Parts: sequence; structure tokens; C-alpha cells
Amino acid sequence: MTFDPFVVGLVLLAALLHAGWNAIVKVGSDGLLMFVLFKVPTMVIGAIVLAIVGLPNAASIPYAIGSAAAVSGYFFLLIWAYRKGDLNFIYPVARGSAPLGVALLSAVLIGEYLSGPGLVGILVISAGILALAYQPGAVARHIPDLIRAVSVGLCIAVYTLLDGVGARISDNVLGYTAILSILSGIPLMAVAIVLRRGRIVDFLRREWKVGIVGGVMMFSTYAIVIYALTLTLMAQVAALRETSVIFAAVIGTVILKEPLGVKRVLAATVVAGGIVLVALSG
Repeated sequence: MTFDPFVVGLVLLAALLHAGWNAIVKVGSDGLLMFVLFKVPTMVIGAIVLAIVGLPNAASIPYAIGSAAAVSGYFFLLIWAYRKGDLNFIYPVARGSAPLGVALLSAVLIGEYLSGPGLVGILVISAGILALAYQPGAVARHIPDLIRAVSVGLCIAVYTLLDGVGARISDNVLGYTAILSILSGIPLMAVAIVLRRGRIVDFLRREWKVGIVGGVMMFSTYAIVIYALTLTLMAQVAALRETSVIFAAVIGTVILKEPLGVKRVLAATVVAGGIVLVALSG
């Protein structure tokens, strides 16, 4: 497998889309309902895609089921973590720990090893992302938040690994993505019906335009990443995907008018250097 500029561009596009729909979730008043708002369109898109391209290879379905379970765990843990901790701590730690998890799991479970520069690049990217969350004494004060954030990162690593294997044997990446989009939405919908029964319909009716935009972005993000996982090493894709943290920082500064700060600029520079290393690792 190769890692050429086309793949780099694809994954960076997915990272930008991921940062975009996360920014929309951030400004929402209810995290669970915002995820439902986005998942409804992704499930509809998934059903349409399945009708057009058909089902993926049957051998890939167990991987899609396992990935859907991990994605569901990611959704619920992320909502819980955001409710308990600060966004500026939870999000970078969760996203920054995921590439390291993918690199370890892919090496141990499927024998997919990175070259020296690639591994160094992933470590640099993770360090840059984690630097966004670092505050003197913050780790000691927020051990529970750290555990929740790393748990989110572990879910990301697990579903990335399952999607990488599942997509490669699916013979139908779009069909695999569609199945995953539908399956991962079922637990979310079930919980939302129980906890937000009286508010779901009204919320969807009021925010449906935002839901369509966010849903298209969410489906496109997963489709691009899953396709990229079939082209190169999973750890490389995972590392580049988490540059969404930098895009999120830019969106926060330009659109949400959050302060950029010297630390974010330095972290972005570190991440950019890691991207170069990963892209050149071959």
C-alpha cells in the first residue's frame, strides 16, 4: 500500500468536514439531540446508497456490527465526557490518543507496522494535539476527565481498526459505509427516544436544515476515511484524520470568535510537521 498526495488530500478533507460538524454540535444546546439530528440524515443517506450500490461482502458485516457498537460507545462517552469536563481538554485528548491506539492495535492484531518516519510523525501529531489540552496542573486536577477522554480515544481506535479490515474485505466501500451509518444510529435513536421522547420531533422539525448539512458532512467524513483505510496503513489515516483538532481551532477562531493564542499556533505548527513526516513515510 502507498501513501500518496491524493490520499493525504482525501484524509485532510475528511478532517475538515469532521471539524465542521463538530463545531455545529458544539454550539447546540443538547448534545444527544444534536447527534440524533445528524444521524437521521446519515441513516437516510445510507439507505439510499444501499439501494444503489447494494450490500457489501457478507464477510465484512461482522466488522460493521462491531464498528457500529464502538461508534455508539464513542457517541455516548463523548456526550458524557462533554457534560462532565471542558471541551478544550476532552476533545484534544480524545483525538490525540486515538492515532497511538490505532498504531498499537494494528501492529499487534493484524501485523501492520509503520516505518520509522511514519511512527515519528504520528507521535509528533499526537504530541501537537495533546499540547492543545495541556495546562499546568490540569492533568492532576482532572484525572476523571482524562480517563473519560482516553476512553473516547480507545473507541475511535477500535472502530478505525474494524473499519479498516471490514472495508478491505467488503468489495464495496460505499455499501460498507452505508451499513455502518444505519447500524450505528440504532442505539443512539433508542436512547434518545427514552430520554428525550417529548422533544425529538419538535427539535427535528425546527433544525432540519442544519441536520441535513451536518448529516451530509458526517456521512462524507466516514465514507472518505473508510475509503482511505483501504489505500494505506490505518495508523497513517488515523493520524492525519485527527488534524481535525487544528481545523476546529481555526473554525473556533474565525467563526466562533474564540481566542487563538500562542499555544494553538505552536501546536498547529507541530502538527503540520508531523503531517509532513507521515506523508513522506511511504
